[in-house]
Amino acid sequence: MAFSFGFSGDDIEQDTSDVQDPGQVEVGDARDAPPPIEARTHDLDELLSTLPSQLSYSTLTTTSPKGFTARLPRRDLFDVRLQLMAEDDNSNPAPLTGLDPHDSLDLLPNIYEGGYKTWECSIDLVKYLLDRGPRKDLDDLVRVNHVVEMGCGTALPSLLLWQYALRNKLPLYFSLTDYNADVLRLVTVPNLVLAWAATVDATAAPFSDENPNPLADEAAEDGDLYLSPEILAAFKSALTAQGIVVTLISGSWAPVPHLLSLIPSAPELNTFIIGSETIYSPASLTAFTEAMVELMKRVKSGKAIVAAKRVYFGVGGSVDGFREECAKRGCVAYEMEFEGLESQGVRRCLVEVQMY
Repeated sequence: MAFSFGFSGDDIEQDTSDVQDPGQVEVGDARDAPPPIEARTHDLDELLSTLPSQLSYSTLTTTSPKGFTARLPRRDLFDVRLQLMAEDDNSNPAPLTGLDPHDSLDLLPNIYEGGYKTWECSIDLVKYLLDRGPRKDLDDLVRVNHVVEMGCGTALPSLLLWQYALRNKLPLYFSLTDYNADVLRLVTVPNLVLAWAATVDATAAPFSDENPNPLADEAAEDGDLYLSPEILAAFKSALTAQGIVVTLISGSWAPVPHLLSLIPSAPELNTFIIGSETIYSPASLTAFTEAMVELMKRVKSGKAIVAAKRVYFGVGGSVDGFREECAKRGCVAYEMEFEGLESQGVRRCLVEVQMY
């Protein structure tokens, strides 16, 4: 069933304490990088079972140029580090990559692809969705039943659509991909739980007067959510009752045919593909573009919105390169005018892509 996202009222304020600096992306040396990890799916129940008994979170609040506001809770990175240290058996230090606050590298090719950080372009995309969602002439853009976020990480744009679907009892497919399985387990899935809890009244089941929902208090910007078995069961029941289906995929986008075999699809699905900071290098740009185009080819109606820096200095990716790659593959890609983009420093863009 198709529907349109129509945002209104006060749904995000800005807390930049965990937002990636908008300057140059620092990427590790790719010459000694290991081979890419093959894409694979992950069972939601299994990932939920690995969560601790409580999640510490802070709320990122963002207001769009037209004054629409959304509040998106995110798991705190110090809480992720605590969980990993508690799990550590000294046999695999790799999961801590990207979590060291003193590490200057944003990305390590084929090891860590930046998913723990909140990138400023993802906030641009949230603002865009807030402003453009209510417009009738864009119903074709957001009249969707399948959201695919490639390189999701903290998944802010998907969280906005996730909350909207939950609040309006709308069925929806979500396919969320990130290179690192630990990012899905430790950040993406916890954020889905937190975003769901933010739609539940303070004392509505599974919460109570004795154990109220802390996320229902809009005056509180941070806190702890206790994950009792009853709360996790209510989360899963809410998804089932509303027909919300989540597919979680880790690993490389290439080879694209293998990736696509893991993403559910049908010709009648209206697919909306979103991505932030996914074209930072020529290799990433090419793999992302091929996957995006092939996803759109599988359905009768598909569009993509990509949030990116105009140029990734020293790394090789660029919006011009992305547009050229789209043109080679039979797509039109154009930069959209949006007053919510910062004009100082490295220029940022929103690019809409559709098939000819």
